[in-house]
Amino acid sequence: MSTITIDAPESRSNYPSTLTIETYTQTVIRMLTWVLGSIVFCLAMVDFYAQTYAHETELALLQAQTEMLEQNNDLRMSDVNQYIAGTPSVLTRPADNHTQMCKKMKEYTWKGFFRDYTILVYVGLGENPSIDFVHGPGEMIKDLPAHTLGKTL
Repeated sequence: MSTITIDAPESRSNYPSTLTIETYTQTVIRMLTWVLGSIVFCLAMVDFYAQTYAHETELALLQAQTEMLEQNNDLRMSDVNQYIAGTPSVLTRPADNHTQMCKKMKEYTWKGFFRDYTILVYVGLGENPSIDFVHGPGEMIKDLPAHTLGKTL
């Protein structure tokens, strides 16, 4: 035999249950947490992809430059586009750090949400100039040449 318990009406509270209000607020808090967490995750992924594209481009350019030097050739500006990952914005500026050797630099910038990642490609002179230096976003100050260490960053 089974026993069934029935609550008598007089044992129930006459006030509305606070359990539904607590459950509702917990559900709202959980939903807000998931939505905010998803938004932060998506923004972090945008930044991660920008960083990854900049790093892949830097490594590809350095490797291509090394391979061309082993063959006694120079990596030229016309060859650079095949090594660019993603869609960076490109600016051409006068060279700042290597002015005695290079006259121009191309600045490739990938925009992340939290930070921008920039690669500086120093080029020589001419119609199709050679790539002289590639400086990526992860370089330390000590990697720069000695003549630039006294300058204000």
